[in-house]
Amino acid sequence: MTTRTDSRIDGFLSRLRAGLRGMPEREIDDILREIRGHIVELSEAEGSDVDAAIRSLGDPVDLAKTYRAENLMVQAECSGSPLVILQALRHASRTRAGRFTATLLYVFGYATVIALWREAVHQLFAPARTGLWYTPGSAWPLTFASGGAVPAGSRELLAWWAIHLALVVAGLAVKYAVDHTARWWLRRYRHSKPLSAPC
Repeated sequence: MTTRTDSRIDGFLSRLRAGLRGMPEREIDDILREIRGHIVELSEAEGSDVDAAIRSLGDPVDLAKTYRAENLMVQAECSGSPLVILQALRHASRTRAGRFTATLLYVFGYATVIALWREAVHQLFAPARTGLWYTPGSAWPLTFASGGAVPAGSRELLAWWAIHLALVVAGLAVKYAVDHTARWWLRRYRHSKPLSAPC
């Protein structure tokens, strides 16, 4: 390769490096090495036309976005952090509606977890007003009360600790289901267009 050819490859790679800023330096170096090899391979196959090889890769900014999104999805699959998973879900669909739906469902799942745990904490401080109540002769004999007035003439069916434990366990179960489903969604999307190895 000539110096002029090398400078065109270096120019492309420097723009790609700028777009990858924030990723681990080792991963950036691996990506740049892989892309340089790919350009050389393509240009040799196309009769030393480096410009055609570079054009076939597209805009380096878009390529960097693809690698960053892929890196985020790999992190989300390996991480238990809801914030990392949430960020990755924003990239895990081919359509804007799909990304919005996945993100909305994840946020809704965590809102449910927070509501269940809030009730568990509330049960600790107001056990006489939170629980599952049975009111004989009522149109709706079973009532779940949370901090409000207890129906007149009713009796609690569960001990306060049972409701507290049930809310905590339900919160953990919903959190597990939400995280597991989100990781499945990310894995499914990544395998439809792989770039990186899984964790």
